[in-house]
Amino acid sequence: MKVGTSQAARLCAASPLHQSASAGIVDDSISWVEPRANVSQPRSKPQERRSRSSRLIEEALQVEQEEAREAGALGYLARTLAQVTLPHTNPKTLYYERTAGKLSLAVRGHKAYGVPFGTVPRIVLAWICTEAVRTKSPELLMGRSAAEFARKLEMHYNGRDLARLKKQCLALARSLISIDGMDGDSHAFEDIKIASRGFVFWSDRNPEQPSLWESTLVLTQEFFEAVTVRPVPIDLRVYHALSKSPLAMDLYTWLSYRMFVLRVSGRTEALIPWAGLKAQFGNGYADNEKGLENFRGKFRARLREVLLFYPEARDHIEDTGGHLRLTPCRLHISHNNGARLSKLVDQ
Repeated sequence: MKVGTSQAARLCAASPLHQSASAGIVDDSISWVEPRANVSQPRSKPQERRSRSSRLIEEALQVEQEEAREAGALGYLARTLAQVTLPHTNPKTLYYERTAGKLSLAVRGHKAYGVPFGTVPRIVLAWICTEAVRTKSPELLMGRSAAEFARKLEMHYNGRDLARLKKQCLALARSLISIDGMDGDSHAFEDIKIASRGFVFWSDRNPEQPSLWESTLVLTQEFFEAVTVRPVPIDLRVYHALSKSPLAMDLYTWLSYRMFVLRVSGRTEALIPWAGLKAQFGNGYADNEKGLENFRGKFRARLREVLLFYPEARDHIEDTGGHLRLTPCRLHISHNNGARLSKLVDQ
């Protein structure tokens, strides 16, 4: 069945990811509403919790002192990738699939590199999207060594990290991402390949050694247009601060995007079932009540970390027990393409 662009847009707009709220006057008080029922959470060592929390609080205070644009830390992600995400851990398979309401994402990995997973491909994707928006070119310069590219990404590294960076870059560039939207008998789909070609000259034996040539990545026209036409703005400082947890990184982009959609969709709230959130973000959890409970505890813990950097949203998130309820709040970063995206949401 052939599906037109406007129909695909309507299917995407019909997703629960778009069932959100209109703009309105909100107060700036900060008091995230805790769930009405007690939920057990995975335990970690007190010293580890204090160390992680202290670090995140300190970085949140630093971020709060300067806007992302002023700090030169304004980044972007493709809109689709803010809704459905890559695996958090190694799926140990060449096929990975997640669902978000009426949208589903499938990643087919290359047999030599596997499926991209974890923190590294998320940071690389943010760099790819940001560079495409910044340079307005589908050809991206990645540097003459893995070490130089790591510096572009603002990643701390050692030799083993650089080898992993190279493999995850290739896994990301060589994978095929499929997006499907279902609405009754209608079905819209899109296959996304990030890069059409690339040249990587980084040395495996000496990742610090510069090559004679610059490594490059050429984005496909489809992905380049998806990134540059309606990107989701993010603060790269926040993205890096949360990089110890791929789930926290995903929740930051997801919450930023959901709050934007709430402001332009004309609705007063979004009720998102916990079962749906688990299907979207809960890779590796058991498909039973205990698995949902464990996921819910981890989700809430990581969401609290995100709210350190996005305190405006704290009073607009409520755990009702069966759902997570969102109401509109001030945007984390103003969206220059808001008018165009609001037209898509209203279709």
